[in-house]
Amino acid sequence: MTKEEARSIIIEKKQELGKRLIILGHHYQSDEVIAYADYVGDSLELARKASQVEEAGHIVFCGVFFMAESAAILAPEKSVYIPDFSAGCPLADMAEPGDVQKAWEIITEEGPGVVPVTYVNSSARIKAFCGRHGGIVCTSGNARRIFEWAFDRADRIFFMPDMNLGRNTARQMGIPGEQIVLWDPEKEHGGLGSDELARARVVLWKGWCPVHWPKFTPEDVRTLKEKQPGLEVIVHPESDPQTVEASGRSGSTARILEVVKATPPGGKLAIGTEANMVKRAARENPSIQIVPLREVYCDDMARITVEKLARVLLHLGDDTFRVTVEPDVARDALSALERMLRV
Repeated sequence: MTKEEARSIIIEKKQELGKRLIILGHHYQSDEVIAYADYVGDSLELARKASQVEEAGHIVFCGVFFMAESAAILAPEKSVYIPDFSAGCPLADMAEPGDVQKAWEIITEEGPGVVPVTYVNSSARIKAFCGRHGGIVCTSGNARRIFEWAFDRADRIFFMPDMNLGRNTARQMGIPGEQIVLWDPEKEHGGLGSDELARARVVLWKGWCPVHWPKFTPEDVRTLKEKQPGLEVIVHPESDPQTVEASGRSGSTARILEVVKATPPGGKLAIGTEANMVKRAARENPSIQIVPLREVYCDDMARITVEKLARVLLHLGDDTFRVTVEPDVARDALSALERMLRV
């Protein structure tokens, strides 16, 4: 299938199905895919949109697999599709349910006062684990509020799978470094002694987003600021704490875009996140200078192409590209998501 054939199929299917179809495009998608998206946003924003558009029975999620899972969980009465099942997330894959269960058993031996918290960038099974154990989901935008919710209910948090978001959030709350420990699933007992676990208020899972760490560094920030005096920098909180500190500001995708809108004409801004989003923001805001802190792309997002989007539209109604979640997993994952939505 050529790109031109794909574009013709997409246009034809959108016209044919009208409001019965919505195409969701994550900010990290390429421009050629975003061109056909009915809604553009971050992962949870789009998953919620899937459940809110009543007329649409077919939801095509141009993002990675855990995002489509979340849409299927929040909109069980709709059919959710993904153009490429291999569009995964290395961060989500770093927390394997069996390993998480083993860690939980050891951590809770130190005392029952633990709330599991998972970043939305995780599999449905990890969300379900949190749901079964009275836990909750968070986003990069509400992580501090969710941590506060958890600390109202217990003395300790078991946070997964992004260690950088967890550490940045804990530090923002003033939790001392010696009370934040890192659980390494590849090491016996997580690589932690019983005394370390006993004094920990936050136990972090050893996981990270390859787009945001270790690609972005404090040196990147310092070098760019030296080259361009007056340049402001904001990075995603999936970056490591040292890079966040050097930047002076960090924020979720939504927060980054708020900062872009608030930057006055003539302003200069470097953004440390996926380059498709940064370059799109630069084109849409020509009155300010916006540059990537470093040009980094998400390989899994890039698996979604216009050809694959066209192919999935030819298979609506069958299960070839449909994303389903086992009922018991969906039930428990929904509990964790709904707790977050109530906070």
